[in-house]
Amino acid sequence: MSPNDDWRLRPVTADDVEGVHALAGKPAVYRYLFDGVAPAKPAIAGLIAESAAEAAETGLGFWVLTHPSAPYAGGVRLQPDLAARSAELTYLLDPDQWGRGLATRMAWTAITRAFRSPHIDRVVAGADAPNTASLAVMARLGMRFCRDVEYPLGPGVEYVLRRDDPGPSPPPVPLPIA
Repeated sequence: MSPNDDWRLRPVTADDVEGVHALAGKPAVYRYLFDGVAPAKPAIAGLIAESAAEAAETGLGFWVLTHPSAPYAGGVRLQPDLAARSAELTYLLDPDQWGRGLATRMAWTAITRAFRSPHIDRVVAGADAPNTASLAVMARLGMRFCRDVEYPLGPGVEYVLRRDDPGPSPPPVPLPIA
């Protein structure tokens, strides 16, 4: 991917409920998210409202991946836990965009934003054990295994990247945030 491509991240708004709901409702997207069940539209509306409040308070939140040919190609969220000085990273990507490095770029853009906050010292991300694509993204981000976890769909893992960790080499090309 060229750094001059047309992919952008933009903060999610209440106007995005339909588009994010359609993306999250694709079976390959919700397979490992939303406990393996297509999320209801009110759940997406709640997630967007919660993310908007987080963004107003912390500068973190949910961003939509857009392109002129794909207005809802993906999304990335940083859910802050200020008491723990951490943020949880979640990403989703339209299967039509898989294999282009976009999940890694979205996640790296969000991580670099998190570490600009004086309140965040680590970013955590989790994945169901069979979700090898997400595990590969976390490895490309320089994240390290933290612990085994149990999710509603079964065993999983949690990875972490701390502010002082070396991170990926070379780092992914960040996406512009509109």
